[in-house]
Amino acid sequence: MFKVFLVEDETVVREGIRKNVLWEQYGFHYAGDASDGELALPMIREIQPDLLITDIKMPFMDGLSLIKIVRKELPRTKIVIISGYDDFSYAQQAIHLGVEQYLLKPIIKEKLVEMLNEMREKMQEERYQQQYIENFKREAQEYENFSRRRFFEQIVTGGLSVPEICETAKNLNIDIIAPFYNIVLFSLSSAEYDGSVPESYTENLAAVQNNVTKYFVDHPELIFFRWNITTYAVLVKGPESDIGRNTANCIENIKNRCAMAGHDVSWYIACGTPVSRLGAIPNCFDEASRILSYRYLCPDEHILSEASIMKLTENSRSRLDAGSKEIDPEHIRKFLSSGTEKETDNFIDQILHNIGEEFASLPIFCRYFTMAVFFAAVKYLDSIGCSFDSLWLPEYRPDDSVSTIDEARRYVLRVIKRTIEMRDLESIKQQRDILRHAIGFIDRNFADASISLDRVAKEVNISPNYLSAIFSQEVGQTLIEYLTVKRINEAKRLLRHTDKLLSEIASEVGYKDSRYFSFVFKKITGCTPSEYRKGAKQ
Repeated sequence: MFKVFLVEDETVVREGIRKNVLWEQYGFHYAGDASDGELALPMIREIQPDLLITDIKMPFMDGLSLIKIVRKELPRTKIVIISGYDDFSYAQQAIHLGVEQYLLKPIIKEKLVEMLNEMREKMQEERYQQQYIENFKREAQEYENFSRRRFFEQIVTGGLSVPEICETAKNLNIDIIAPFYNIVLFSLSSAEYDGSVPESYTENLAAVQNNVTKYFVDHPELIFFRWNITTYAVLVKGPESDIGRNTANCIENIKNRCAMAGHDVSWYIACGTPVSRLGAIPNCFDEASRILSYRYLCPDEHILSEASIMKLTENSRSRLDAGSKEIDPEHIRKFLSSGTEKETDNFIDQILHNIGEEFASLPIFCRYFTMAVFFAAVKYLDSIGCSFDSLWLPEYRPDDSVSTIDEARRYVLRVIKRTIEMRDLESIKQQRDILRHAIGFIDRNFADASISLDRVAKEVNISPNYLSAIFSQEVGQTLIEYLTVKRINEAKRLLRHTDKLLSEIASEVGYKDSRYFSFVFKKITGCTPSEYRKGAKQ
């Protein structure tokens, strides 16, 4: 139902139009009327009608002045003017302002109804087109995120020059230029997630991931990227006076959405220090990444900062002063289960920093450190059913001759990286089985209009976020892209080899709406289904 608003200074004409038309029968809701533009304007701003019918000659504020304001403030509102024969010069001006139609006085009911039908069809078609575009954007968003992730990786690793960053951002339709930047990193996973196995599907986690992702759509100052399977990044933009507030608001909104999930979801947030140059973003990212990696040592601290690191250090020093010089094996296990190779250096630095330089430099601690990490690695690999035979090779066995912190550090780095490598190999085996299952399910069910990333994730029992990440990584295209290409290829075959109606073909390849099918077909192939069929027959 479309909202219509009438502006007419003649009471008899206004009441006649209002009373003599069965508005709802023609798809309209009569939202209100006014006797001149001045009275109408505040009402129009509040109601925001889909269709405005207005006279041209009126006291106080005439129709032309009203049209100019409405066209500027409500560009989607359609405008039809009412005019007499002696108003023709005004009508010409109105047409230049973009009105849709004009009706001559006296108003004949049949002409008014004819206009309403035409306007309803036009607005309905535009609404459909807008829905198609929004649907296509949602389906394409996964691919865009995949491209954005690659772009972001190049930015934070210094792989692109500033001109290359600007050019790539332009191609990806990302507005990246700003006076100041900051990086917010946050990890989001199920509380029981272990990197050795795919993350299982849970309604709660899927809802949180979807809720957090949606937040960024309406905030152009926040550019959202996925960093890896469980970690996301946000590039915060703004002038120097706003960058701190923009960063704080971003963190607060992520926190509020994650906290709603309770203990079922594990989440941590960290940010860097604002920088004024695109070329300085890698430094900002490194800082945020270093702080976020403390989540393995501060499992109860969800929003991590330099202050929380200082607090952890002070607590560690207090324990040392009290005679407790042990490394918590649970911290090592947690890192081995979900940490990444890129985080390993930071993790080791954190342990040594918390122990303190004086004690960490003792030979007895160096040997203890190597033993603690070795046995934690063996125990972890055993817990995930992975053979730890390779850790008994000479380069991975603890060496009693280790006596300096540098020697201990090099050894621990080797063992942790090897353990993560073995964990990831175990995970990849399972990922490939899952992908085969997912692709098989899509191939068998692509004609089902209800198929989606979420439904496929449920079928293979992993989180949509995890499935999306591994599908893009292993297949080289997103799940939605794969599904769409599958559908369009089948549609091409049917167009070439059958005489079925377009509506029948649309239904057979998974589209309930034949117009949306045509919209997607043209987006993918560059021509309409009818044009493709005609070209194939020639």
